[in-house]
Amino acid sequence: MGKILTKIAVVICLLMLPFASAQANERKSYEMPRTEVAPIQESGTDRQYELYIKLPEDYAENTDARYPVIYTTDAEVHMDMLSGSTEFLMPEVIVVGISWQKNLGDERENASRFRDYSFVKHNNAELQERFHFGQASNHLSFIRNQVIKYVETNYRADPDERSYFGYSMGGGFGTFVLLSEPDTFKHYILGSPSRYQRAIDFFDDLEAKTAVQHKGQSANVFVSIGERENQMENMRTLTSLLKRRSGSGVALAGLEIIEDSDHGTAFPETVIRSVKWLAKLNTVTKPYLGQKLPGLTPEAFAPGLVSTDRWEYGGVFSPDMKEFYLLKDDEKEKTSFVVFQYESGEWRESVISQRVGQPFISPDGKTMHLGKRYKERTETGWSEIRNLGGQFEDIRVMRLTASTEGTYYFDEVGTDGDGQIRYSRLVDGKREDPRLASEAINTGTWLAHPFIAPDESYILWDGRREGGFGSSDIYLSFRQKDGSWGDAINLGDKINTDAWEASASVTPDGKYLFFHRMVSEGNVDIFWVDAQIVENLRAQQ
Repeated sequence: MGKILTKIAVVICLLMLPFASAQANERKSYEMPRTEVAPIQESGTDRQYELYIKLPEDYAENTDARYPVIYTTDAEVHMDMLSGSTEFLMPEVIVVGISWQKNLGDERENASRFRDYSFVKHNNAELQERFHFGQASNHLSFIRNQVIKYVETNYRADPDERSYFGYSMGGGFGTFVLLSEPDTFKHYILGSPSRYQRAIDFFDDLEAKTAVQHKGQSANVFVSIGERENQMENMRTLTSLLKRRSGSGVALAGLEIIEDSDHGTAFPETVIRSVKWLAKLNTVTKPYLGQKLPGLTPEAFAPGLVSTDRWEYGGVFSPDMKEFYLLKDDEKEKTSFVVFQYESGEWRESVISQRVGQPFISPDGKTMHLGKRYKERTETGWSEIRNLGGQFEDIRVMRLTASTEGTYYFDEVGTDGDGQIRYSRLVDGKREDPRLASEAINTGTWLAHPFIAPDESYILWDGRREGGFGSSDIYLSFRQKDGSWGDAINLGDKINTDAWEASASVTPDGKYLFFHRMVSEGNVDIFWVDAQIVENLRAQQ
């Protein structure tokens, strides 16, 4: 009986082999991980497209984050390379590929790109009749009014961090967008864009027509070309044309020449280099050390991470919001100069040095002021500490801040610990001798820690005044139409208490007011609150 059962089992196994073999040989299409396909029809036409939307790995978990977006045309051939490059170089980004038209019938798959990405008609009447060249403006309207709206409605996309990647005809289309409607994207990657003379002439005319209209609208631009491409002169003409916009907010990274490459082989290297460039420009998806944002009631900043039961002081962000500097006591009450840096989607803490002056970073990000000492930003980090010297040699300074115009506002500390607020302007490249600020500011005692707004429209400082709330209060003054400073305004009982409040500043993005409060003896914490409090007081003036 056992032998019979064994034979039956063998037969069953043999009968199953063809089925198992068929299963093993089945084929199915590969799907890109975390990528969704959304059909979309152009309004007013029957043109049907698809959007390929790839989400970051932590998108589902990091529900408070808004992500930068890279939009690309020619999605069918660009998504793979962009996906692979951003996975490692820029993991916290949404990639949106815009397909070619999907319902073209017998036409070849990429036929719509000739119509959608071109901005001039073709010289050949037969080709013009077939492909309908010159409809870039229609495609731009489709992207602005439908594609971007769809993405920003259905995904946590940051509307202030849109980028465009285009190559070849797509690069030419991106150039057309940049000159026609520059606010469509913040960053433009134009890989080997249309280089023929008619395109250059068209762009030259378009730039002249739109220069005044779009004056002041900013954009960062990356342009590349293969070293062996035969249109180098036209490309240099194009980049020169784009440089004409540099005074109106367009920041051109220069012409990136892809060594030992022609028009085809320059593509992969263009993707990698441009994504590296973009990663350095892009904003933080977990801003403010990933903390929950406060409202109009102050809260301790980053409890347990920054604000502890010890002494923390001098918190300031860099202009790109990717670095946060402060002075911080350890368990042995030893003060260190510490930085939190945003890298690869995470904030990492490290000690820079022992105690230094209270840090402030200039609006252009090039100088870190440490009282009357400073560091300069270099390609490899910050320089060694240097002294301002000159007019500041014999002045005791706790905090020095600077405006966009280079005006310094700082405190001069007296021998008895009392202080006063001074300023020093930069005129024709020369630093003026420090002057005493007006009585609107220099009234009371223990005046210290000024913060001048980048545009010098207001100033914050702290001190003791009659009618104040406690040990030291934070005050605000707005610049008047005649250039003078208005009456000092106490920031009120939500900011000021019977404790010591001091050293206020507003983050470089203008969104949050940071200040310091002595919570208990030996315990100073960094607090933050919505900067709308400043605007509310401005509106009352």
